[in-house]
Amino acid sequence: MSVTQTMKELLPELTRSERKAAEYMISHPVDVVRYSSSDAIAGLSGCSRSAVVRLAKRLGFSGFHEFKIRLAKELNEYVSDSSTFISDYYMKALEELKSVEKSASVYAASDLLKKARHIYCYGFSHSRYSAKQAAFRMVRNGLRAEVLDFAVGLKEYAGIITGDDAIVVFSISGGAQSGSPVQDLRYFDRPDGPRIILFTMTSHSPAERHADVTVLLPCVSRMAPDAIIDDAPVFYIAIELLLEAMAGR
Repeated sequence: MSVTQTMKELLPELTRSERKAAEYMISHPVDVVRYSSSDAIAGLSGCSRSAVVRLAKRLGFSGFHEFKIRLAKELNEYVSDSSTFISDYYMKALEELKSVEKSASVYAASDLLKKARHIYCYGFSHSRYSAKQAAFRMVRNGLRAEVLDFAVGLKEYAGIITGDDAIVVFSISGGAQSGSPVQDLRYFDRPDGPRIILFTMTSHSPAERHADVTVLLPCVSRMAPDAIIDDAPVFYIAIELLLEAMAGR
């Protein structure tokens, strides 16, 4: 029996906090593999770290790390099944992006960036590649843009980036996991702070409270909860939609 199936059968026996963790991990197993700690999953599921660890032990594992290894192995076995068409999930995401393309949020983001003296692009961990792509495409289109060093952190730029500038942030979870560096956007919450555009795949994320504009994108990995699939292509397409809006086409 798979780990997710075991969790489903165990649900009636779990505490309220453990059930929240289990229900999240059943719906989003890829997040469990993507994020490295029990703290991250606790933040995403809205429960405590101890509840995540207790759940792993209830399932017969020594801890969360061993549980995650087992789940990753099961997901890899699913991907190797030749009957799985990963392209179908990307096609579904493309369909959903049609509504994003003409959305008010994309045009609002475009208006803010057109007024910006300088554009800074930021993404933590895997999302930094989307930030690099955004900066590259903006420079190619004649804009002043650069990538923020994710290793340095947003806090260190708080005294450098001004109200004439803009920050474009790429974050799948929108800073939902505990200790996420994206939460450092709070250091820009000041009258003379820069405009902030957030591209995320998580609605009502913590980072939204710091953003002037939030563009909510489809999360392809959550459409395929049993497969390891990358969300970066969705960010890349969203960058192109933003540039088209800025060009007025």
